[in-house]
Amino acid sequence: MGNRTFWTDRRRQTSTYFFCILAIALLLRTVWALLVPVEPVSDGVVYNLLARNLAHGLGYCWSPGNPTGYWPVGTSFLYSVLFRLFGEGFAPILVFNIAISVATIWLTMRLAQRWFGVRVALIAGGLAALWPVQIEFTTVLASELIFNLLLVLLLTVWEQERLNPWAKAVLVGLLSAAACYLRPVGMLLPAVLFALTVNRERRFLRPALLAAVALLAMAVAIAPWSIRNTRIFGRFELVSTNGGPNFWMGNNPAGPGGTEDLPAEAVNLPEGVRDAYLAAQARAYIRQYPGRFVVRSLKKVVWLHDHETIGVHWNLAALTSRFGERGVRRLKLLSDLYWWTVLLLAMAGCSLVMTRHGMWAFFTAPAVVLWAYFTALYAVMVTQDRYHFPSLPFIGILAAVTISTLWQKFGPERAA
Repeated sequence: MGNRTFWTDRRRQTSTYFFCILAIALLLRTVWALLVPVEPVSDGVVYNLLARNLAHGLGYCWSPGNPTGYWPVGTSFLYSVLFRLFGEGFAPILVFNIAISVATIWLTMRLAQRWFGVRVALIAGGLAALWPVQIEFTTVLASELIFNLLLVLLLTVWEQERLNPWAKAVLVGLLSAAACYLRPVGMLLPAVLFALTVNRERRFLRPALLAAVALLAMAVAIAPWSIRNTRIFGRFELVSTNGGPNFWMGNNPAGPGGTEDLPAEAVNLPEGVRDAYLAAQARAYIRQYPGRFVVRSLKKVVWLHDHETIGVHWNLAALTSRFGERGVRRLKLLSDLYWWTVLLLAMAGCSLVMTRHGMWAFFTAPAVVLWAYFTALYAVMVTQDRYHFPSLPFIGILAAVTISTLWQKFGPERAA
């Protein structure tokens, strides 16, 4: 009886800590939303335009009769639902962003608790709650927050042992499809989870069948949009027509490997033709200069992680008018300092995990595997600091591993 009471009290205490972290996250994001008005820039302008056209019943188009598939439809579709329900102001999107951000932190803590224990979970949640870029994206129209919620939700479902494995495979496939409607980098997630399952269970056949079910469910869910794109653009387009342009940006003789303007000869081409043309140009570059491709890809791994100021940049107009240029510079410095600190701690966390499990951790530890997965994808494609956003939950968890280890070695409990 006493033992049961102890564990009940322990669970209540953990739940209280979880609630406090989520309350802090909610408060910080609400304060940010009250201080910083929404002024869409870059992708946000596009999402806003396309969402309004969808809400007005015009379809997914630049203008009536001018359909597009360049950006994946998911983000604009969700915003269009909010516009239909609550009107076309930005307040519903702010509430939506705050809610999904807090939900992402909660699920991240759940995953961290399963993988590394309660202490790591609490630290990871605290890091995410205070993370500048995750707060700054509250007032940004973008796919990043929504994608990360679907990502940690997918992983939470995958980790549910009590769930029927075949039902779980279908859910994983559907959630992967939903993620692809936001960012096509979710396309290979069922395969990654399949590899992790094989390494965990030390068997191949059943995980392979489950992965096949997940991929089939994902294909069925994506098929209607693929058919729509193929009919409009005259060639098979799975989710969006920006794959070729992004691939070209990261792999062309004159470019630095990051986002850049498209070449003049491709700007006015039809979307489907442009997609195929630029993809072919990128492949030709790689075949001609394989050594340069490898070296640039390694450089892009560094460029992907070398700073984290996109949250400030995409709120620049509002922040400058509210806090002035000096305030913007300070906020950029704060964002970078926080990022560099957490990144170094996460790298140390990777080392700690590999110390415990050997190099095999690159195939068995989900946090390490998924960080490596998203890094490899963007190293091959195109690089910008916001493209490490899908890895933030895993970077935060690995940083928490380091902090927890240091606490165990040097904290008050060790001293006692």
